[in-house]
Amino acid sequence: MRIYLTHCSKEKDPAFKEPGNTATPDQLYIETGIQQFMTRCKLTGVNWAVLSDLYGVYQADEQYSWYEKHPDTVLPHEEERIIQDFNRKLNGYDEIWFYVRPESFHPFYEKVLKRIVLAKRVQTFEDLELIR
Repeated sequence: MRIYLTHCSKEKDPAFKEPGNTATPDQLYIETGIQQFMTRCKLTGVNWAVLSDLYGVYQADEQYSWYEKHPDTVLPHEEERIIQDFNRKLNGYDEIWFYVRPESFHPFYEKVLKRIVLAKRVQTFEDLELIR
């Protein structure tokens, strides 16, 4: 079984900034590259998620609140929580395909992908056409 992931985006829909408002990742993140990734995943009917600096693995059907968190500000205990969340939520997948958007791919994401227990299952790619 395969899942596709990409990293989060600082560009978020301000409509969800109001306290108590929650959104799925495709509603929250509005940057063009991440929207293209999510649209491609939905069109092809594959499992997908976003790696969030705050929430960890933010799955397509999950709803969270608007946030501001830069990867530079992730503390060691938060990084550990993100890694544990990744391992727990994605353990059932044989293949984890991680879509890299080079213009916004922070070294934090690479660090997480190397430190997870599931690292041997991860394949990075940059071509949306590989989502099928």
